[in-house]
Amino acid sequence: MKPTSGTIIFSSLFFFFVVFVLLSLIVSSFSETFSRLFLVFSYPHRAYDFASNLLLLCFVLMCWAFVVHSVRHKRTNTTEKVVASAIGTLMLVALLLRVVAEITQGQPDDIAYAFSDTLGGVVLWKITDISVYTFVYLCFIVLPLLLPACKIRLNIFNKWGEWLSAYMPSINTTLFVLFAYAIQPYYDKANMLLYMDLWLFYIGFLLLLVVLYRNAELFGFYEYANLLWLVIGMLVFSLCSKIITQADYTNTRTIFLIIGLMSWCGEWMLASMQGNIKPSSFKALVSKSSQPSQTNKSKE
Repeated sequence: MKPTSGTIIFSSLFFFFVVFVLLSLIVSSFSETFSRLFLVFSYPHRAYDFASNLLLLCFVLMCWAFVVHSVRHKRTNTTEKVVASAIGTLMLVALLLRVVAEITQGQPDDIAYAFSDTLGGVVLWKITDISVYTFVYLCFIVLPLLLPACKIRLNIFNKWGEWLSAYMPSINTTLFVLFAYAIQPYYDKANMLLYMDLWLFYIGFLLLLVVLYRNAELFGFYEYANLLWLVIGMLVFSLCSKIITQADYTNTRTIFLIIGLMSWCGEWMLASMQGNIKPSSFKALVSKSSQPSQTNKSKE
């Protein structure tokens, strides 16, 4: 499976931050002098938050650069330009909100630094995180892995099937997102909701293994390399669960969620610029998908 330039770029970015996070955890676990290194990095408005803001800024620039490139070259990829503009605007709003929160919030209180011990406290305090995690889990882990695991192929001769196939996250993107969900303590959790988060990760990892077994052709060098880093990460996270429990690991997760979303956008943006996605508009998408039903009615 020949890697694209996007695969190489985002796999390299993924590798850099994986090493950064794993080293901080290992040093915190085995060094008395730097035993709080991971806690300091993961504390709100520190190293991992700064890295997330920097990635969000790059994300916004990538989306706008794609729109400008498409307009300058007079491409008719209206759907991709609208989607890129919407995502770029959304990421800019998220970046501004994060920056404003850092400026207005002096020192985070204890409840902002860690999960509450009660189930209700977790749900109320982390309702935004839970909503985002659920959406991303379904769209970037379950859907891309469940279809190949069940040997289900989209009908590319149908307009919607062709559109979904063009926007389907790749195995690499799924690995990036799955790594984000792997960042959590693997035992001694405060409540059952956090164990549900762990079991959802296990289900996603099991689906990945099924896809590897039944569709090995989907895996190339970078897919195997990123899978290896995922397995290494799982081992480190399980060994360092005590330290992760003390930290607000959602800040660390955010880094890899952003990388996964950037990778997904980069895939269809590159495909659009190379002409591998047929130019389309939302109006054409709806009208063409309704043609078969109109044809059936006329035959009746």
